[in-house]
Amino acid sequence: MGIPGLLPQLKTIQKQVTLKKYMHQTLAIDGYGWLHRASCACAFELVMDKPTNKYLQFFIRRLQLLKRMNIKPYIVFDGGSLFVKSQTETRRKKKRLENKIIAKKLWLAGDRYNAMEYFQKSVDVTPEMAKCIIDYCKTHSILYIVAPFEADPQMVYLEKMGLIQGIISEDSDLLVFGCKTLITKLNDQGEALEISKDDFSALPKNFPLGELTEQQFRNLVCLAGCDYTSGIWKVGVITAMKIVKQYSEMDDILTQIKQTEKFRLSKTFRKEVEFANYAFQYQRVFCPVANRITTLNNIPGPLINSHAEKIKIMGCIGSVVEKGSGIRKGVIDTKNIDHKVHEMIAKGELNPMDMTSILLNREKKIRTRNLYKLDLPVGEFDSLNNKAKQLPVDAHHIMFKRDGSFGNKSASSFFLNSSTTVTDVVPYIV
Repeated sequence: MGIPGLLPQLKTIQKQVTLKKYMHQTLAIDGYGWLHRASCACAFELVMDKPTNKYLQFFIRRLQLLKRMNIKPYIVFDGGSLFVKSQTETRRKKKRLENKIIAKKLWLAGDRYNAMEYFQKSVDVTPEMAKCIIDYCKTHSILYIVAPFEADPQMVYLEKMGLIQGIISEDSDLLVFGCKTLITKLNDQGEALEISKDDFSALPKNFPLGELTEQQFRNLVCLAGCDYTSGIWKVGVITAMKIVKQYSEMDDILTQIKQTEKFRLSKTFRKEVEFANYAFQYQRVFCPVANRITTLNNIPGPLINSHAEKIKIMGCIGSVVEKGSGIRKGVIDTKNIDHKVHEMIAKGELNPMDMTSILLNREKKIRTRNLYKLDLPVGEFDSLNNKAKQLPVDAHHIMFKRDGSFGNKSASSFFLNSSTTVTDVVPYIV
C-alpha cells in the first residue's frame, strides 16, 4: 500500500495536528485501512474463520473519538478488483497463504507468540467484514459508501465534490490521485499528521515535488514502484525525482534508461506505466449525489474516440454492469451502465467482488452456520438449493453448501417450507 519512501520525503511539511482542527467538518475514512489495523487484535479468529467483534469494537472506539470532536465521519470501503492491479493482488494473496501455513504450524507446535505474528500477516480483509461495519453504520446513521473498485479515488472524488474536507488514511497513493488534505498516523488520542497538497511548494530542493506537473508526479511514482507498476530496479523516490527533473517525459526517460547499464528495465514496464496513468486519472467512482457511476476525472474525447485506447482504458478503470444484459463489461457510455446495480453495491447490499450475490455480514454468517449444522448426503444438496431458489426473491433463506456447513434437517425444513422471516438469516449464494 502506498508509494515506498514517499512520506518520509514529505516530513518537512507534515504538521502535527489534533482532530479538533477539523471540528464540524466531514472527513473520509479509509475503511479497509482501519480494518487492517483492527485485524491485528483478532487475526487468529479471522484466519481460522471464527466469530469475533474486535474489529467492530475498534471502529466503534474510533467513531466515538470523532463524535467527541464534533467530526462527521464518511467511511469509504474498497469494492471490486481491478485488472491493472491483478499482479499486485496475486502476489499479496500468495504471501498471505504462505504466512497462514507458517502460522498454523507454529500454533500446532505450541509456539503461540510467533504464530500470532504470522496470523496477522495472513489476514485477508473481506467485503463481509466491511458489511459488519456497514450494518453498524446503518443503525447509527453514519455515512458510508462502497467504492466500485478502489477506495482511494472514491475518497478523492468526494473531496473534489466538496462532500468531505479531508481524508484519514495511511495510504500515500491518495496524493497521486489528487488528495488535497491527507490525515495520517492517527492515534487513540486524536493526534495525527496532516499533509496538505498546498504545501508541496515548501519542500526542499532535493525533493521539489511542488515543481512537478501531475503527469510528472505520476511518472515519479511509476519509476519508484506503486500498486500498478513494479518500478525500476534500484530506483527509489529520490532517484526517480532526479530522473523526472532531468528528462520529464516518460518516453525520454525510458530511452535514457535503455542506454545505461545502471538500471534494469522489465519488458512490460512501458505498458505498466500506460495502464497506471489511466488508473490514476480515470478510475470508476460512484457519485452519491446523482447515484450514478462516473470517473474520477472526465475521460478526454480523443481517448474515447480511439478504439485502441478505449480498449486499454476499459481494462484499467474497471468493468461495470451493462444495462439490459446484466453482464460486466468495459462500458464507457454511462447511458449503457446499470446504475441501479452499482447503487446497491455502493450501499453494501450486493457483493462488490461479483456484483450478483447479496453481501453477507461475516459475523451473522458465521453465527448462522454454527447454529445450523447439516449432515446430508452430497446428492441432496442440489435438491435443497433448487427448492430454495423457488422461494420469493425477498424471502430470507439459506443456500446449502456442498461441504454441509449450513443447517440441520429440521432447520432445512423450516427455512425451505415456512414463510416465517428470520432477520439474521440472509440469502447465501453458493
